Amino acid sequence: MTVEMGVVFAIVAVALYLFASQKLPLYVTAMAIMVTVTLVPFLDELPWLRGTGVDFDAAFPTVSEGLSGLSNTATVTVLAMFILSAGIQRAGLLHVLGRKLVPFIGTSEVRLLVVVTGIVGVVSGFVNNTAAVAVSIPFVLEISRSLGIRASKVLMPLSFMGMLGGMLTVIGTSTSILAASLLADMPAFDRRLGLFEFAPVGLLVLLTGMTYFLAVGRFLLPNTDLGGAGEDHDEEFVVEARIPSGSGWSGTTLEESGAHAEVGVTVLALLRGEDRHRAEEAEQVPVQDGDILTVRGTTRQVADLIATEDVDVVADMGGDRQPRASNGFLVRALVRNRWLFNGQRAGSLNFPRRYRARLVGLETERPRATRLADERLRVGEVVLLEAEEDELPRLRKHPDLVLLSEFEDEYDTRRMWLCGLIMLAVVAAAALTPVPIVLTALAGVVVMAVTGCVTKEDVTSGVPWDIIFMLAGVIPLGIAMTKSGAAQWIGDFFAVVAGGWPPLVVLIALYLLTTVLTEVVSNNASVVILIPVAAALSAGLDIPLIALALTVMFAASTSFLSPVGYQTNAMVFGTGVYRFTDFAKVGGPLNLILTGVTCTAIWFLWIR
Repeated sequence: MTVEMGVVFAIVAVALYLFASQKLPLYVTAMAIMVTVTLVPFLDELPWLRGTGVDFDAAFPTVSEGLSGLSNTATVTVLAMFILSAGIQRAGLLHVLGRKLVPFIGTSEVRLLVVVTGIVGVVSGFVNNTAAVAVSIPFVLEISRSLGIRASKVLMPLSFMGMLGGMLTVIGTSTSILAASLLADMPAFDRRLGLFEFAPVGLLVLLTGMTYFLAVGRFLLPNTDLGGAGEDHDEEFVVEARIPSGSGWSGTTLEESGAHAEVGVTVLALLRGEDRHRAEEAEQVPVQDGDILTVRGTTRQVADLIATEDVDVVADMGGDRQPRASNGFLVRALVRNRWLFNGQRAGSLNFPRRYRARLVGLETERPRATRLADERLRVGEVVLLEAEEDELPRLRKHPDLVLLSEFEDEYDTRRMWLCGLIMLAVVAAAALTPVPIVLTALAGVVVMAVTGCVTKEDVTSGVPWDIIFMLAGVIPLGIAMTKSGAAQWIGDFFAVVAGGWPPLVVLIALYLLTTVLTEVVSNNASVVILIPVAAALSAGLDIPLIALALTVMFAASTSFLSPVGYQTNAMVFGTGVYRFTDFAKVGGPLNLILTGVTCTAIWFLWIR
């Protein structure tokens, strides 16, 4: 071992400690690594090092190489994919798709598990899996609450299946994008990984994960929601919905059709003429044209109810539903004019004339009057209004109201399908043409920006910049591992130890090493450290580099033992429904199963 290797290993040891202890944010540690490995060559200028044979300049990155992580194709591709994913999230494609599938779920926990995790698993191969899981968490919490299913039974499988689905393509995870970039720069590989090159293995592990949860994993999941995240803490409003002629809700009971569950609202009453049916009884009465349903739901659910053609949300408490503007906003407003509002019936205030806004709902646990139009308002109560965008400045300044929040129903069909088509074009162009994914993804970002699918706010808030800077920071460490010979040294040592091992055993050992390292540091840091080692091991043991590299990629992207090993695990852990040890309890057996399945599949396809 040379002095240069010793310095590299010292930097790696400090980095591993900082990553594991998280005494500093991960991106700060990564940037510190970048600065450190770039500064080391300047030690050659010290007088006492001259003539010693130590050559840090040759063993460590130059300034250009040290900063190359900021412009590396992996960093740029991940950045572009996050922006594209923000556009998909803003368009609401996953949300609407999920709602369409609610009738097939019913109240079955197993069907919910299959549908949600299946969709997220497949989508994660084409939309960054972190973003796919982030979009799905609110939907899962909402639907779990409405169906009476514990969120803890779905959220962890959601995270795990997002991780597995991300390995269907090169662009599904930042880990695979980074690994593909590192491989392309290696003379021993010297090509780009195909978009679907390892899709057969990815599909196999996805199906294995699904089978595991259906057969074993769901019984290991906790039976209670530790923090009660399954409860919807968003403000809920009571609204009225009239059943129009020809509605799909007519002719059957709500209990049988589950139409209200598809939207997510809770039925409080059904009014037919003078007859009023409450709560559970209302769901057992066959719905007829002209019936009035009193329902309660969040702002998102009310927006979904307004958008459906099967009911007419009664605006202005008693009048016919008025045409809804395409750029309509739902606005929570606190009423504060004592002389106007105190004791007045909601239906008598004529909101369109006074405020150019329609009164849609009241924030009340249960209405006191039979019809919302007869409900008496009080100063300090919160109402839900619908207003056009150009009327919002006037509403904000009106002395009668205090606007608390504004909700734009952004899930319009045009933007939704446009975002989907742009994403499809990005993937298709990368798969069917010689154009690299980094360019097709950047082109997709430009098109989304020009068409209004993404905004400046989406770029600033929709991109997890800590991940971007972490990628940029750890890439120079991989360069130092290669230039100093440290990766070759580890590879040679491993080759001596594993010299008599069958290739499948070597893959299993490398998989387990990567899994443990990922839990200690992070998935991207593990890839940067071990891909160069895989290259050296390939030369020493005469095992195809693609097989060893894929082993590292899959192990780093499918580590389930703790909530800190992968971003999606951290997100579902943050909902508060799990204990730290729940991940090892559920993920440990899956990790062992996937070690055998993944390594055997890679051995079969690339080595035997």
